[in-house]
Amino acid sequence: MNNGNPSRVGRRRRRTGSHGDPSGHRRAGARTPGYSGKRRAAPALPLGITLPGKIGDVAFTKLHLAVAGAVSLVVVLGVAIVLGDLPDDASGAGGEAQAAFLYAGGQSLPADFAERHPALAEQIDAELEARYGLTPEQLYDAAARPDGFRVVLTLDKALQEAAEATPGEAGVVAVEPGTGAVRCYYGAEGATGVDQIGPAAPHPPLSVFDMVTAATALEAGASIESWWRGDDADVTLAAAVQDSHAAAMDAVAEQYGVEAVLDTGKGMGLTAVTDAEGAVRDLAAGEYDGLEAADLGVYPVSVVDMASVYATIASGGVHAETHFIDRVIDTDDATVEPGEGVRTDRALAETTAQDLQFLGLGASEAIEDRDYFGVAADYHGTTTQSWFVGAIPQLSVAAWADGAAAGDGGLPLWRNLIDTAIEVHDYEPEQLPGASGAGEDLTDGIADDDGRIDPGSEYCRANPDEDACGAGESPSPTESESPSAPETSEAPEPDPTTEEPEPEPSSEPPSTEVPTTEDCDWPFC
Repeated sequence: MNNGNPSRVGRRRRRTGSHGDPSGHRRAGARTPGYSGKRRAAPALPLGITLPGKIGDVAFTKLHLAVAGAVSLVVVLGVAIVLGDLPDDASGAGGEAQAAFLYAGGQSLPADFAERHPALAEQIDAELEARYGLTPEQLYDAAARPDGFRVVLTLDKALQEAAEATPGEAGVVAVEPGTGAVRCYYGAEGATGVDQIGPAAPHPPLSVFDMVTAATALEAGASIESWWRGDDADVTLAAAVQDSHAAAMDAVAEQYGVEAVLDTGKGMGLTAVTDAEGAVRDLAAGEYDGLEAADLGVYPVSVVDMASVYATIASGGVHAETHFIDRVIDTDDATVEPGEGVRTDRALAETTAQDLQFLGLGASEAIEDRDYFGVAADYHGTTTQSWFVGAIPQLSVAAWADGAAAGDGGLPLWRNLIDTAIEVHDYEPEQLPGASGAGEDLTDGIADDDGRIDPGSEYCRANPDEDACGAGESPSPTESESPSAPETSEAPEPDPTTEEPEPEPSSEPPSTEVPTTEDCDWPFC
């Protein structure tokens, strides 16, 4: 089921820093972490982590209660819920006084829901006004407004209760790929006083942000086999993501630039980042000035945004705006049309989403016989923060934990939600398609200005015949290496330009014999 990709689940990138509240014109909420220094790779989280007893026990009990409640609800209501004909007092514990807000299954929210989740209640009210033009004063109230509107939320009762069983300073959020519906949302407000997964409390994402950086390279035409320079060795984009090579991922970000990476992230569901001074940068407004590409993985982002980013990957590259309201119904149980619908856009090519799924592909040991993808990360400041963000095709879940709750990482929290969803909704296993093979195997990231690559690099050792590695080139000989004349035992031949030597004088006396001739009459010759 893992398409041949070794398990990468639980890998973490660690970073050391400190918490603080630096100055800035727009600040994130309380407990926003400060950050300084660089990222570094860290040991992988072991597979097959057993859920903490408290989480497992509570989730198990609530799960069975939820299933039993759901069965009873179906028996009592029949097809009424399918048609949207909801009773005044659906099966929740809140009764008619809280029937203005209902879970996705028709159950009333608990009476103290808004009190326990004030930040979530504010987000729901804001969406209600923005999309429907309604205020809480126009909603159903048994005594004051029996003809008021009722709001069916996207929250799933079983998943919300499982999320609320999360202990300590930890939060989880689940987003449905393709629709953007938020199926559960818990930000540990009771334990910390702040919604830890919303925009008011962003956290440094480290490795979980690598999917955005990798998506930027893939959208620009690179393949997952493109090469980049790391701290210790050159690595492919696939290896950089799968093994959490921070330096290589920073090099990718620097290659394409801050604007390109954040534009890609914005399309995938990222709404804001918090800079090194603590100022919130609104991505919709293009507030990118002064941000450093190498620090994109440490600028804090919200947990709900990262759940939305991974939902975009899980849906094949289609981003749907996150939302909490499924529909509004009037006193006749008729659906009220919203003034503004849920925005849906294609953010990534299908091949890009396919390759990102492959890069984060986990092993079936973590979720038996089921493909999923995900990335983990740690941040070490005054306290340790842990992330795990991942998805199956039907659900994207982002889990974040701080302090003592971060001891086992974000994976157990993520598993608690995924396991509950699979059991309650009977999600069928879907096999992820594997790498697409799209894009060009680029080497720009490891070549010098002349296009040459170090012959001793990992790339050249793997590709010795490449011209960029010097294949086919003959080194010019030095003077000391010049060939010398061959030795011979034969005497050298004389130079033809040399003059003939004069004969040596003879030691014999000159001859006195007078030459004679037939035509000469001596002494007149």
